[in-house]
Amino acid sequence: MRYLFRKYYSGLYRCVFLVAIMAGMVCFSSGCGKTKEEGYTGYYIYCLDTNETKVTAEKYTPKEKNNKKLIREMLKRMQKEPEDISLKKAIPDNVELDDYTLSGQGDLCLYWTTSYGNYTGVPEILRRAAIVKTLCQISDVKSVQFYVAGQPLTDSNLNPIGFMTADTFVDTTGDIAYQQKATLKIYFANRQGTALKGVPVEITYDATIPVEQLALEQLIKGPDSINGSQSEELLKTMPNGTKINTISVRNHTCYLDLSSEFLQKRENISDEVTIYSVVNTLAELSNINRVQFSIDGEKILLYNDSVDFCEPFEANLDMIER
Repeated sequence: MRYLFRKYYSGLYRCVFLVAIMAGMVCFSSGCGKTKEEGYTGYYIYCLDTNETKVTAEKYTPKEKNNKKLIREMLKRMQKEPEDISLKKAIPDNVELDDYTLSGQGDLCLYWTTSYGNYTGVPEILRRAAIVKTLCQISDVKSVQFYVAGQPLTDSNLNPIGFMTADTFVDTTGDIAYQQKATLKIYFANRQGTALKGVPVEITYDATIPVEQLALEQLIKGPDSINGSQSEELLKTMPNGTKINTISVRNHTCYLDLSSEFLQKRENISDEVTIYSVVNTLAELSNINRVQFSIDGEKILLYNDSVDFCEPFEANLDMIER
């Protein structure tokens, strides 16, 4: 039952990822960019659109009748380029499947090599949605779980994702929105601009966007955007025009690249309050312990010629107003 997926093509799609983030939502759709054809009862192979912003599908007629063999056939087909040249395969060339098992209850476990771990955020969730929806069409497959290098796949908070079904990726009017709920604590400045005050914010969000991205976007918007936050007692800490260039998490360190506007000093707010509003907000997430800043792709030695800005920052509880 052991086999490998081999490599054919490779590529990185970071520009598409940024477009998806700026759009605020990444949608999945089916039927080669359209809704699936009504009345069709055969199989689909789910794949990605050219820009990797959607999950799409094209019809497929399998050769195998045995369900266990059909799993292998469908996975191998997903590893090949779609017939429609405007689509892309969901399993990249540099991703290999080491093994799979199917229980008598219909639980399918896919054991990916470490190469699957190269994909996170939007690219990973798009591919995972395509794989799960393709395999759950097989009658013996009730749910699918991913393992990477022998360990269960986890979300951005390091919680195991567990078994997924086609319904995990909710399908409404041809669009699939992978929704999750979370409570974020966002740190704004007190009225004097000398300390931080944490505000809990409950959100329902499209999980194709990393939680750390959502938290920082909320911080940039300021307290006026939060209902019931007593915004008259809080001050926005982020300079106007600040943009998130990139944000990623590796080994519990958040690597955050901001636009140069972040270096503009806000009136009546200390530099430390501005910096630690970001650090403390991100450190509230279970997968982040430290934040490493850069500005437009470069490390800055000093923030406004006053704060050492080169090394990673850890949360500063002394900055929080009691």
